[in-house]
Amino acid sequence: MTATDALDRDDRARHDSLAAPRPYRRGSSRRIEGLPERLPDAVRAYLDVLPEGRVVGFNLAGLDRTGIPVWFVALFLDDPFYVGAMPSGIGYGATDDEALIGAVAEIAENLMPSVALLPRRGENEIARSYDDLVRVHGAASVADPLTLCLPAGSPVGRDTPLDWTKAIRARTGESVWMPLDIAATDYFELHKGYQPFTNLITNGLGAGPDVEFALGHGLLELLQRDGNGLLFRALDQGVMLDLDGIGPENRAMLDRLASLGIRALPKFATDQFGLTNLYVVGYDTDPARTPCPIALSACGEACDPDRERALRKALLEFQAARVRKTFGHGPLALADTVAPPGYVEAFIQKALPSLDLEESRALQAMLAWIDLSPAELRDVLRATVYSERSTKAFSELPTTPAPDGHARGRIARERLEEAGFDVLYVDCSPPGGGVGVVKAIVPGLEVETMSYYRIGERNTRKLIERDHPLIRFGTPTETLLPVRLTPEALERFGGQPLFDVALAEEIVGSHYPLYREPESHHAPFRYERQGRRAQGRPA
Repeated sequence: MTATDALDRDDRARHDSLAAPRPYRRGSSRRIEGLPERLPDAVRAYLDVLPEGRVVGFNLAGLDRTGIPVWFVALFLDDPFYVGAMPSGIGYGATDDEALIGAVAEIAENLMPSVALLPRRGENEIARSYDDLVRVHGAASVADPLTLCLPAGSPVGRDTPLDWTKAIRARTGESVWMPLDIAATDYFELHKGYQPFTNLITNGLGAGPDVEFALGHGLLELLQRDGNGLLFRALDQGVMLDLDGIGPENRAMLDRLASLGIRALPKFATDQFGLTNLYVVGYDTDPARTPCPIALSACGEACDPDRERALRKALLEFQAARVRKTFGHGPLALADTVAPPGYVEAFIQKALPSLDLEESRALQAMLAWIDLSPAELRDVLRATVYSERSTKAFSELPTTPAPDGHARGRIARERLEEAGFDVLYVDCSPPGGGVGVVKAIVPGLEVETMSYYRIGERNTRKLIERDHPLIRFGTPTETLLPVRLTPEALERFGGQPLFDVALAEEIVGSHYPLYREPESHHAPFRYERQGRRAQGRPA
């Protein structure tokens, strides 16, 4: 996740009297800088469970003319074990309270899985295969790696030794063994020397006042990404939403963006499971008013039972993404205009040990974008991200009343289970209650197909139905790689589907920064401090 979901005003009651926040009583060891004296109870609850360290927060809204609250909060950890770890969160919303809750909730989502799973490592199953565990625990108690969206061509199968940890089946409360490759969110959680079969991802993380709410949050993110993954970014289908008859709050936001010279493009992704899945992209009509070229790649995504709430969330996230990307990947001097003195430099020095380990493709792709002007980057995105090929009426999208986050999560879980999916989660909540943190995992839902070539039966079928050349049948080659599926799925396809990774790389091409971003400030740091500019424009 790049930013925590905005919290709707209707949800504020779920966080213990947000309407009347009390001053946070800073403990002797909790150093807090830049946050308001009066904090929502939810913010205090998250801060109270985080490991010791210095908390720094500030509002990024000044980086763009939209003016919506976008709070950045970072935790400089005291514990040297987490060398290079720089947990931070960016929250947004219609109010400062919404944005602050989102920011600290994102820190909890990013950090608490490591804090929770590290002490449990002695309970894990080490170097055991799926077949081994099934013989001991039974098939219902072990997640089949062939259903977990393996990378195309992966050698992993049911007989491959893996490390495993316990997840929970939401429907029954039973324990289910899950590969750490899927359960983990950070390399701190792995045993020394363990090589996961895919890049660790945070998709499906959720936080809230309890586990039920956190699970719903994580499930909606999984559904959002599963639903739009092959339909936007480099594969954008250009399905514009006809917004006649939308509610007054969303209409007011769109009108205000237009008055600021920002053309917002709300688009349709899917309505699978009877949920509205949409996204918003857009650009400055006058390129000279773009706060920073990278802001042109901003996107807000949403999946929700209530179509108005989905559009609200996507519109707010789109505006926040303009700010977030400007802060994280724009010039360091621009970031310094909203950050406390010395913050950006301190962040870089703290995170530097991990920066050198991160994905080089994401860094190199972002460095190439840094060299572009607003007009040049808009040209890169014109035929894909900004495409307008057809329309779909917003009024025809499914909508179900869901008054709060618990209701939305319950609807999402019910829809998945009705469709035959097994809803699992890893409970990362701190002891004592008050805060819930989970990583939701639903075998069969798919993410990261175009970036990490993770693909299973669901995305294979979607591509076949579109007659897309990314899926072929025939003889595997170095770039036509087998989609790793169960024997039952292979029988349903009538053969072995192959995923064309060379074509996927060609399609993504210069759009890779839309899929994976380097750590905040890393690209401008390399560009400005280490002579990238002197080397000229990249090929």
